[in-house]
Amino acid sequence: MRNGMIELALVLVTTIATAGCADYSSGATVGTGGSLNAGGATPTGGSASTAIGGTGAGGATAVGSVTNISAIQVLGTLSAAQATQLCSDAYAYYGSAISHATTCKWKGLVFGVSSSAPTDEVLQANCATQESTCMQAGPANPSCGDLPSPCTATVAEYSTCIADQATVFAQTVSGLASCATVTRADLEAVWAYSSAAMPASCQALDITCAGVDLPTPRY
Repeated sequence: MRNGMIELALVLVTTIATAGCADYSSGATVGTGGSLNAGGATPTGGSASTAIGGTGAGGATAVGSVTNISAIQVLGTLSAAQATQLCSDAYAYYGSAISHATTCKWKGLVFGVSSSAPTDEVLQANCATQESTCMQAGPANPSCGDLPSPCTATVAEYSTCIADQATVFAQTVSGLASCATVTRADLEAVWAYSSAAMPASCQALDITCAGVDLPTPRY
């Protein structure tokens, strides 16, 4: 599972420089011996995932199920089209559960951290510039890697992890200093969240589906 302070910062800076601010309602690709474009997959199984979205606090908007792929289906049994859809649905969920402003605030703060600003004023300017760029940028094109095999986790467990990540991200970023007020002393909190462990539901998923490449709003 992707994590780690240094790797995260590098990924974030690269993403910011090349793609602006990701709109998580955009499509995604899953490599299955070749990329598949999301959007055309037809779900099978019928029943909806039981994972429910955030509460609306801290920049999150209460939304419904993460995906309409059957909640009881095992990830390791998903077809290539279903795996692509699940990835796309996860990013769409982030776009519904996390406000664009919250995502861009995070990217501004992380860019401010990586800029090694010598003063608080420069830090604030760096953060605000990137935040503004993110707010004006078009959608990026997020992607997911292959689902590992074997993988005994269910779609419901995957969906719970996605919903938990969205809630934690929105609440945590809402509590951080804004670009207008951030100081170098505040950067410790930014780093702390960057390197924090995933929610317990995601850690459990990583055990039953080792190496799963989860979509994450931290990027």
